[in-house]
Amino acid sequence: MRQVIGWCCLLVGCLELNAAEDSSKPNSDVVQVASRVSSVTVFRREANVIRTADIVASDQRQLVRVTGLPETLRDQSVRCESDSGLVVRSLRLIPHRSPTVNAEQKEQDNTLRKLHDAVASAKQEVLVIEQDLETIDALVQFSAVKASAELNSAKLDTAGITEIADFVMQRRRALAKELLDAKLKVDAQQTQLESKLAEYSESSDAAKRPTYDVILDVNAPQGGQLRLSYWVDAVGWEPSYTIHATSNPQGDDHFVIELEGKITQNTGEDWNSVDLVLCTGVPDLKADGPVLAPLRVSVNASEAESSDPFQRSGRGETGHHGALSGAMVTTWDDPMDWQETLRLNSEAARQQLAEFNQSKTSQRDLASDATQTISDETYEVGTSIDVASQSGGQSITILRSTVSSSIYRVVVPLLSSFAYREVEVENLTGQNLVSGEAAVFLDGQFVGRTTLPPTAAGGELLIGLGADRQVRTRRELLDRTVSIKGGNRLATLDYRLVVSNFHDQPVAVRLLDRLPVSNSSGVINVIVDPASLGNLSTDGKYLRLRRPTGILRWDLEIPPRRFGSEAYDHDYQYTIEMDRTQSIISTNLQQQLKEDLRFQRASGGGMGGGMGGFMGSGQ
Repeated sequence: MRQVIGWCCLLVGCLELNAAEDSSKPNSDVVQVASRVSSVTVFRREANVIRTADIVASDQRQLVRVTGLPETLRDQSVRCESDSGLVVRSLRLIPHRSPTVNAEQKEQDNTLRKLHDAVASAKQEVLVIEQDLETIDALVQFSAVKASAELNSAKLDTAGITEIADFVMQRRRALAKELLDAKLKVDAQQTQLESKLAEYSESSDAAKRPTYDVILDVNAPQGGQLRLSYWVDAVGWEPSYTIHATSNPQGDDHFVIELEGKITQNTGEDWNSVDLVLCTGVPDLKADGPVLAPLRVSVNASEAESSDPFQRSGRGETGHHGALSGAMVTTWDDPMDWQETLRLNSEAARQQLAEFNQSKTSQRDLASDATQTISDETYEVGTSIDVASQSGGQSITILRSTVSSSIYRVVVPLLSSFAYREVEVENLTGQNLVSGEAAVFLDGQFVGRTTLPPTAAGGELLIGLGADRQVRTRRELLDRTVSIKGGNRLATLDYRLVVSNFHDQPVAVRLLDRLPVSNSSGVINVIVDPASLGNLSTDGKYLRLRRPTGILRWDLEIPPRRFGSEAYDHDYQYTIEMDRTQSIISTNLQQQLKEDLRFQRASGGGMGGGMGGFMGSGQ
């Protein structure tokens, strides 16, 4: 009895073991599951696609196939996520081979063969009708010859000739109608054939584009959803703006700012009803910031040798290719990161050594990355949208903001005879704005294009609105007197800035001029009488960033119809004191101008969000 019970237990254990082994083995049949692109994040030159598929519940492991991954798929970029009750054991990517291609091709061939036969049959019908018409013509000629012979022999059969003539006319009318219908039928059949040829050509071209399948070994006892994430190329986007300004003489002017994304999508797969996100960042951007190294210095024997200490350092220490020679990079460090940190510290060391050795009393500069965008911004398109794979681009509205502010004129007699409209508006979108090209309209008229700088949420955005040719200006040197004071020469210069307003209403202007600024303390002394300057602007950003550089700004309101002898004049003077044996020159003019303009552009010139640029055309 015990022996029988033991054998029964052994049998039950073997059955359970076999059942467990069977459940652990995947079903050998590969099941193709339907999938769709649910969301896409488009970067400047690439995109991350999320494709979802529903997996049915099964107690056994399943081999499932997801098809439709495009040819622009980036190698080894496919990743898989799943619901908590679904386990993906393996993932394999293979080229797609469709067994239905031959059947579809046969069906297309049969359709085209039928259409070709129909066209040939219609053409044959036209040919037969034309031959019938030729037969009628031959019958007419035969009847004419016979009637002529009978007439000569005085045996003319008038009734027979009349009957033949009636028959010929009726038959010709009938054949002419049949010929017209037959030719129309030929044209219709030919049009249908050409339409099918074009349709099959497009589908054939699409079928020739290779796609990929993903084979997944999954365990889904409760079912769930798979999310395939992969990267594709041949896609990108560029931001662009449209600005509509409406002037209001009675109060604040109104502005509508629209940000659009121009998407280029030629990945090979259509994105239908997807959640679209546009991002300005770089997916593989390094997360680590640069490391500041100590600046170790010494002195040398000759002052002349201190002009550029980096010229004496070995090229292998700072050169592009030899930056890592003599330095041991740790095994966990990225050599490219190491070299970039070394480059940044080398540039900073050059700048600091210049501060120690050059004769400038004050210097200001920005880091090399100051002109980059202020942030890696992400814009979510609010509703599901279709983005087709096509050679052309597609524009999508990202956001729209309505703001109010006051337009003013900037008058710079040194640079232009005309005033330029500008406005400072606050970024009320709640998001940072990236830089981009902008088309600007004022009161419904196109005034030009500009490039908007990156602007933080809540920051100020400076927008150029074109030239106002009804506000004109000029700069005059009224007098220059020179006197000697000891070993110094004093030159007093009297200037007049003239502003003409041809408008019928007053206009607010910002009148700009400049004083010379010396790089060396005590070499040149610029003496300015505050009473002569008058009331300079009290704007805090101007006083902080531009006034120390010698830029003069007056905020004025020019009355209407002030031109000619009634033009607005602003006079001021200043005195330059310097050694009587020397004259004023500008050293490194181009380089200093580049540095100052770069600083002003990157920092916004003290104007909040950065300069929006002047327009190329005026109204």
